[in-house]
Amino acid sequence: MSLGGRTRNTRGLVILLVTISLVTITIDYRQGSSGPLAKLGQGALSVITPLQEGVTKLTRPIGHFFAALAHLPSLERENRDLRQQLAQARTLEAEAQAVIVKLHDLEDALKVARTLTFNTTGATVVGSSVSNFEWSVDIDKGSSDGIKVGMPVLAAQGLVGHVVEVSPFGSKVQLIADPDSKVADRLVTSNETGLLQGQGQGNMVMTLLPESTQVNVDDPVETAGYQGGLYPAVIPIGKVDRVRDDPTTGEKTVFVRPYVDFSALDIVLVVLSSGNR
Repeated sequence: MSLGGRTRNTRGLVILLVTISLVTITIDYRQGSSGPLAKLGQGALSVITPLQEGVTKLTRPIGHFFAALAHLPSLERENRDLRQQLAQARTLEAEAQAVIVKLHDLEDALKVARTLTFNTTGATVVGSSVSNFEWSVDIDKGSSDGIKVGMPVLAAQGLVGHVVEVSPFGSKVQLIADPDSKVADRLVTSNETGLLQGQGQGNMVMTLLPESTQVNVDDPVETAGYQGGLYPAVIPIGKVDRVRDDPTTGEKTVFVRPYVDFSALDIVLVVLSSGNR
């Protein structure tokens, strides 16, 4: 049955019930509770009451439906506004978290700078270039800030790399993870020195160690440092991840996991001067 047909039938039923109710009220008023038609009126009421309840149950959902239709535009606007407010709150939360992370990086960098015996300047990483052929980042300090090619770059966790290109307001830093990067390093536990080479995404490889060198997993590794060398001494690099011995030559290959997460660099320190130069 269509909604229009149901509405017409309901209207007719309501008119009939109203008419019967008026007649019953009139009879009941004139005859009183003891009149000859009192019982008839009571019987009519007993029939009408269930019908009235049925009409109410039938018409109430229809009324609610049309009321909901009337409020639908405002509900849609309210829903849209709430979604926008939620999106804005999530954006603000993400921005706040990013600020907190950067603040912690700045605090860590400041602590490191205070422990160093050479001059440094802070810089922010503004871009990166990571591929099979090159691992580097761009920083927002250049020649106008005293940056020069060859200057070492550190993070709070350890050695990052060195400056390879300079412009007035920015510089390019080659990471020690770059396959062309080589660092004179030292095993802190045994004090033996070797040469550490980047391997891109994988661990760095340390070679040129004496055959008798005792190397253990998790042994710390730092820069060796020497007069005229690229990097100052005692800068943390990473720790030993595993050791491989060549059964033929006896040569040791040490795989070193760097402390620095190169994919998450933000704040770095550029060494302006050190005792190595």
